[in-house]
Amino acid sequence: MTFVEACCNTPPTNAEWVNKGVDKVLPTKVNDEERLTYRTGPKDSKRGIIGVYDIFGFHPTTYQFFDRLALLANGEFQVSVPHMFKEPSPAAQLMGNLPALMEWISKHGDYKNSHLDALIRAAVEDLRADGCTSFSIIGQCWGTWIAVQAASEEDSLFLAAGGPHPSRTTVETVKDVRCPLIIVATKDEPDMIPVVESVKHKNFAVESVHKRFENMHHGWCGGRGDWTDSEQFKAGLEAINLFAEYFAKVVEVSE
Repeated sequence: MTFVEACCNTPPTNAEWVNKGVDKVLPTKVNDEERLTYRTGPKDSKRGIIGVYDIFGFHPTTYQFFDRLALLANGEFQVSVPHMFKEPSPAAQLMGNLPALMEWISKHGDYKNSHLDALIRAAVEDLRADGCTSFSIIGQCWGTWIAVQAASEEDSLFLAAGGPHPSRTTVETVKDVRCPLIIVATKDEPDMIPVVESVKHKNFAVESVHKRFENMHHGWCGGRGDWTDSEQFKAGLEAINLFAEYFAKVVEVSE
């Protein structure tokens, strides 16, 4: 199993953004280490979202995506984006070198072996301590695969999972998911409709959804996005609105 081809040969952009949130140390240690998360959104919201960035780690458009997710949700969500990688990602330098990129991700971005499962749980508990009572999870690219794994845990609390331009997200990898999915694809990903259709037999209270942006490229909501480009910005806001409305819906149905 590998990444979408465009994931391994499309470099990040030199985008700019002034962050609206702040980094904070998670109260719960992960594998006996202190870890950070990026927190954005209103502290009085009871609805939480865990975000998982793409293989470039934090990037201006990545911050912008999660900041605007909180803003466009009309103050409905507190968003927490853990620092998944303990060291800076070399993905930008490894573009075009698939074996080296896969080796680094396998070592530093494995859901279990890199303790990302525990990191996500710590981020959930941090949101819970700040008043959140419901949780969804969204990941970009590789992060969607991580989000799906978190939402497949037997004790998962997530009401919905998914993300834009997913990698490693297949019928096989979503077979154990315990909540509905929202998948936003681009021209560079394979057909994601079978993935979404494959979980509909689970009869979740809210139906899984799919949308493809044929005019967008892989990664436009994260490290490969340049939202000074009006078309990318317009599509980015549309995608964020889709996610915000969907996550709000699953919370409303659960209440």
